[in-house]
Parts: sequence; structure tokens; C-alpha cells
Amino acid sequence: MTIRSLSYAVALACTANLACAQQSSVETITVTGSRLPVSLDKLAASVSVLTEEDIQAAGATQLTDLLRGMPGVSLSQSGSPGSLTELRLRGSETNHLLVLIDGVIVNDLSQGGLVDFAHLTADNIARVELLRGAQSALWGSGAVSGVLSITTKAGSENNDSTSLSTGIGNASTYRASVSTQQSLKNLNVSLYANHFNTDGDNVSRTGGEDDGYRNTTAGFGLNWQATPSNVFMAGARMVDYRNDYDATDFTTGLPADADNVTDGDQLTSYLQWNYAIPSLGYTSELKAQYHKDDNDNLTGAVNAGGTTGERKQLNWTQFITTDVAQFAIGTELLRREFEQRGPADWGDPNYRGDDSTTSIFAELTGLGTDELTTQFSARYDDNERFEKAWSYRAGAHYAISRQVNLFASVSQAVKTPNFTELYGYFPAQFIGNPELEPEQSREFEIGLQTTFGRQLTADFSVYTTRLENEITSVWDSASGLSSVANASQDSRRDGFEASVQWVADTWQITAHYSYLDATSGDGVDQAVELRRPNHTGSVTYRHSLPVQGLSVYIKADYTGVREDVFYPPTSFSGEILSLEPYWLTSINVNYDWNKQWQFGVRVDNALSEDYEDIIGYRGAQRRILAHTSYRF
Repeated sequence: MTIRSLSYAVALACTANLACAQQSSVETITVTGSRLPVSLDKLAASVSVLTEEDIQAAGATQLTDLLRGMPGVSLSQSGSPGSLTELRLRGSETNHLLVLIDGVIVNDLSQGGLVDFAHLTADNIARVELLRGAQSALWGSGAVSGVLSITTKAGSENNDSTSLSTGIGNASTYRASVSTQQSLKNLNVSLYANHFNTDGDNVSRTGGEDDGYRNTTAGFGLNWQATPSNVFMAGARMVDYRNDYDATDFTTGLPADADNVTDGDQLTSYLQWNYAIPSLGYTSELKAQYHKDDNDNLTGAVNAGGTTGERKQLNWTQFITTDVAQFAIGTELLRREFEQRGPADWGDPNYRGDDSTTSIFAELTGLGTDELTTQFSARYDDNERFEKAWSYRAGAHYAISRQVNLFASVSQAVKTPNFTELYGYFPAQFIGNPELEPEQSREFEIGLQTTFGRQLTADFSVYTTRLENEITSVWDSASGLSSVANASQDSRRDGFEASVQWVADTWQITAHYSYLDATSGDGVDQAVELRRPNHTGSVTYRHSLPVQGLSVYIKADYTGVREDVFYPPTSFSGEILSLEPYWLTSINVNYDWNKQWQFGVRVDNALSEDYEDIIGYRGAQRRILAHTSYRF
């Protein structure tokens, strides 16, 4: 299907964007959409926003429960809570999405630059912003398909408050959380902590062993207005987790029960100084950030190795605001460090590596007229391992009328190879390729946003992306192991995203639909990209019932047919198999007894759907959780 035919098809549909439906037209995006403040009704990009109210209404335990079904999002999870969970946005690779927590990049260098969403719980999250489309011009390598920005309660600007919550459910599942935000003269202090534990489910098709998971997360934020011109900020977030996982049965090639465990921890922190001269429209921002991922694996109580990835970053940005436009220019220093360790039984997997990147970037927004707003950004990266790279993005937003807005953008993004792809080694399985070149993506997008009063909003977007030098799996004949190489032909991702929301006095319905055509190669070599469904979507219904304080939240997420690869034990070549489509339904009922006490029940996979996101790994089973919270 061509982009032109997609455009005609979407033009006939009534669609809506979640952000436009739920946010005021004067709200600004200051994290993902731009380093400069840009109102949502002038942003030349596709963005979805979940507020704290949305998150509380869902009652979700995992962040993926909120993200599933969003425009452009496809998820693959290798079993029950705690198992590897990957998010692909607009058909790109999992490490092509850049994830920020309170403004700090948290992509895991120890896992190839992806983010394992299994360890992101929904407790103490105040806001989620998903910006779709290439953003390397602002955020550097890795922001090929978009940026996901998560704001915790430590990074939000809530009034003084303290809250406690707890929940208990089947499969020995329980969760608890606490948060507080307090103001002391010119100092704002935020603290939070949450814990989640479950016996989990049996992931493999056979056997009866459940794969359990526990997660403890804590964080804090400080904001000190030292003088009218000087603000100092600091924050940190710590995660400690442990999950059970299955082994591979080499007689079937499928998962089998095993006593395998991963122990991991994450540390995210930042220090920031803002200096402002309001009379000149000038602000300087100096920010140091640090992120570390560390994990160790045990197979049958025997050390199976582990990895550590560290990201150290220093950013200095100058902001200038005039009557006609806003301008930002900055420089960035990035240091990446990686360690892989393990027993040297059939070769030595132990490796330590690092690299550095120096960057400069600039952004200009606001030039135009009352109806036309433009946004431009560019970035220059100088990595010591690779050739110098340019990224850019240009967009325009035009208000045809008060009800109809049109936007278009063109962008180029880069993704440098990760340390595992370059130098990784897993005995009898994988060997890296130090000759890899960075991937480069070019994208064009157009979108239309419409509103019909305050009840109905509609929006759609159509995009086309071409990825050069895609890093793909190959067979290395010299070592007899699997490896990676840059593809000689481009990969493409074409599609559109559509949603609709209707808001009434006591209820609202939101529906999303995404179509994706993602392939690699050309002609006889063309192949469908794995684990990327052509069709995804969701329908969410929220209703304040006639009983005072009683409300219901129902969400149904659809994942269409997608292909995966299975490696039979008797063959070195993989078999491409199709995975069945499925619906996942979740229900949350809340009762606000008074302003302090809230009670509720959340049911995940309410219809007890049997499904697999990855061949051989059974999806999460039905889970019922009763929860309560107290605010003061």
C-alpha cells in the first residue's frame, strides 16, 4: 500500500490524537517536542500525553499497560511481569526509541541501548509524553523513531501533598507506594518509593513453574530558588529488581522451566543550574546527568555472567526569547562505558569498552505569522569511533481555521552501533562486528488535527521512513556464530495513525488505530520486519457512574498478526511463523469514599486471553488486584 493510498484512506476516517483531546490548547510541551516551550496546538509533530489523572483512572501496575495501544506502539513481552518487554515505535528497532525519566536519558547500554519496560512500574508517575518521529537533532543518537518522556512525582510541580497506596491480588501479587511533595520557603522537596512483587505465571508452554518478579523503586527531587536569577535542581532514582526466567529446551527449541535468575539495579541522577535574566529574555541551563544499569545472571545458582553500562553526560544550553522567535543553542559532552563479564568456558566473553561524543545543537521556533508557526533544529555529533554526523528536523504548523490545523515535518536521525553489536561475545552463540557503520534514518510526516466543539476531536498523521545501514543479524562463517552487519539495501516503514475521542459530561471514549508496513530489502530480497503487526489499536471507555465517587475504566487493546522467527534445534536456519492476533482487556473500578480515601479493583487480561508476543513464551495471565490509597 502506498503513502498516497494511505492518505486517501485516512482522509475518509474521523480520527483524533490523545494529546489534543485531553489537553488544553494552551498547554506547552517543554521536554520531548522541543527544548523550547511550544504549545500543543502549534507543535509540528505527533504527540500523545497521559496526565496523572489518566494514570490514576487506569489503576495500572506496569507502564506498558498504559502505553499498549497508543498510536504507533507495538509491544513484545517474553512472558509474565518482569520478563523482557520491548517497545517498537512506528516499526523501528527497540533501541531506536529514546526514553527520558525526569529529563535524563535511561537507555540501557548493557542491553544494546534499548529500554526493558518490564522494570518501569506505573506507581509515582505524574506524566507521560510520547513524541513520534525522528528527534536526533535535539536528543542525539538513538532518537530515531521518537522520544518517550516520563515525569515522576519527584520531577513534577505538585502542591504540598502526601499519599500512600497498597494493593493485593492473585499469584501472591502485592504492591505498595508512598510519595510526598513539600515546600520549605524557597526549597521544594519530593520523595517517593514503591514496591511490587508477584509469583508470576508459567511462561513456557509446558511445565508448571511460575516465573516470579520483584521491583523496588525510590527517588527524590530538589528544587532550590537561591536567588531570583538562580535555580538549582537535583534528583535521583534507584531501581532494584529480581526476575526469574526460563531456559531453552534444545530438543524442542522452546522455553522450558529452569532455575534462572537476573539480579539488576539502575541508578539515574542529575544536577542542574539555571541562570536567568528575564529583562533580556536570556536563560542559561547547565545540566550534568548520570545513568547506570547493572545486571548479573544465575543459571541453576551458577554465575552466567552480566553487564554494566554507564552514561555520563554534560549539557550547557543558552535560551534567548524575542518578540518574534525563540532560540536555543547548546553543546554536549557524552561518555559511554560498557562492561561485559562471564565465565570463560568456551571462549572469553569479558570485555570493557568506552567512547566519547562531542555535540553542538541549535533550535529555532516561532518564526511565522498568527496562523503559521515554524520549528527548526540541527545537531552535529563528533564520535571518536565513527565519522561525524548531522541530524536535522524542520516542521511547520498551519492553522487553516480555529477547528482545523495542518502540520508537516522532515527529519534525519542517526543511531551509532552499540557495544554488544561491535564487540559482544557470547560463547557458542554470538560474536560482534567492529566494522559496523551508524544507521541513518530519514522521515517525512504530514498530519491534520480537527476539533468539533469541546466534545469531539480528530487527528491523523501519515509518515514514510527510510533507514540506511540497518544493523541486521547474519551468520559469520569464520567463527560459526551469529553476528550482525549493515544491510546493503534500505529498510522502509510507512504507515498512518488515527484516533478519535468523544467527551460527554460523565463519560468519554477514546479509540486509536495504527497501520504499519515495515519491510527490509528490496525486490526478491524484500522481507517483512519481525514482531511488527500491520494493525494495532485500542478503545478506552471511562464513566463516572450515578453513585457518587464511583467510576469505571475499561480498555481493550488489539495486536494484529505479526511474524516471528523460530530456530528448530535440528536446523541452523530460522523458520518464519505467524503469531495469532489478540485482544487484551483491562478493567479498573474506583470508588472515592471521600477526599482522602480511595478504593478500587483492577483486572488485567480480564477475558483470560491466551496469546504470545514471542514464539513459545506465553503471555501474562489474568490478574486481579484490589487496591486502596490515602491522601493527606
